[in-house]
Amino acid sequence: MLSLQGQHQFDAKLPCRTHNEIIAHATKIHRGYLWVVNSEEFQYPLPEEAIATEPVHPRRAAKMLVRTSEGEVSHHTFEALPDLLQQEGVDGLWANDTKVLHARILATKTTGGGLEVFLLSPESAPMESVLASSEPCCWKAMVRNAKRWTDGHASVTGTATHMTIEREARGEDGTWTVRLNWDSDATFAEVLEDLGKTPLPPYMRRAAVEGDKEDYQTVFAMAPGSVAAPTAGLHFDDTLLAELEAVGLPLGRLTLHVGAGTFKPLTEGEVENHVMHAERCVVSRSSLEAMTTQSKRMATGTTSLRTLESLFWLAAHHRLHGEWLDKVPQRAPYGELDSASSKWGWTDQDALDHLLAQGPWHGEELSFETQLMIVPGYRVRMVHGLITNFHQPGSTLLCLVAAFVGGNDWKEMYADALAKGYRFLSYGDGSLLLRG
Repeated sequence: MLSLQGQHQFDAKLPCRTHNEIIAHATKIHRGYLWVVNSEEFQYPLPEEAIATEPVHPRRAAKMLVRTSEGEVSHHTFEALPDLLQQEGVDGLWANDTKVLHARILATKTTGGGLEVFLLSPESAPMESVLASSEPCCWKAMVRNAKRWTDGHASVTGTATHMTIEREARGEDGTWTVRLNWDSDATFAEVLEDLGKTPLPPYMRRAAVEGDKEDYQTVFAMAPGSVAAPTAGLHFDDTLLAELEAVGLPLGRLTLHVGAGTFKPLTEGEVENHVMHAERCVVSRSSLEAMTTQSKRMATGTTSLRTLESLFWLAAHHRLHGEWLDKVPQRAPYGELDSASSKWGWTDQDALDHLLAQGPWHGEELSFETQLMIVPGYRVRMVHGLITNFHQPGSTLLCLVAAFVGGNDWKEMYADALAKGYRFLSYGDGSLLLRG
């Protein structure tokens, strides 16, 4: 079996311990959490040929590694998911229904040269209102070839719309604010559908083609707002969804709009130095009510897991401080809220009941941002299992997987997947990870 380096840094028996007993060599412990572990611990050798640049068809034919709470591993395809979840007693399946924007704009400068503008987020107004508007708007963006963009003007023409791009300001993080104006009464969402390209991850090292518009989108996507796909959901197709519903597992929906920060590698050095990006979450009242009837929930993807876990800390913060957060900070679970919720004996059901009774509802929706960072030692509150892809070395997503399976076990799991020819990253295969 292929082995991964760095295994000496964690105790191999971590899954058998409680989260406050986790110890790592030469690692400081902050209330049982490995905040000061070096980010190099989340590196592994990923061969270029293991990176999937095209999806599998049909989607449900992708391979699926299954890891039980006892650490036993078996190999299937996603076609086996309904039976496996039913055998496990899962009674709730949750997925992120965000829709990927065609956020990559290939424009032409006034000099005739090319300019690539990758839209990240609206400058001030909420995403939903900007996409629904026909008025000019300002966006935060990454711009390629910006050094030679001397006059700050560019344009792009689609099948139905001509849009001008004007540079306004540069941010401290190297991004730009650009003003976008177009010559029709189309909404900005419609403009992007016409002019934009699918924002494939840079590690695919190829240009997007027409087929990516469908392939890099989940079949249940509804709420536009992401610049990257929630990739665990890419394995589901209409056939699989129907089979899941037939065994009593209709898809539950929540929303987290995925930002470009999902590709940001862990900061070099200690994990605690990494700054998580904030992402918008939206959860309906009916979804929370459904969750209260479930005891074994399954999260489809890291974004769904972070949304569900953020609900717990949102409620805990309000109970402790009497105020509702607009943004769940990345260290919310690693201090007084952890102590307080443990003292109360709070469960997932308590948090859901608190949100339903007292939450900051906007009509029938709960909307907030989260920066929640899940690191080894974190105790998952809201779900029994996680469906997720195989992630990039040195990423916060891999850090989350390490936390979910416990300690160093992810390295053996990833080595096994590589040895058996699994395809990695966004268009790759996936895994089903179960907790005790």
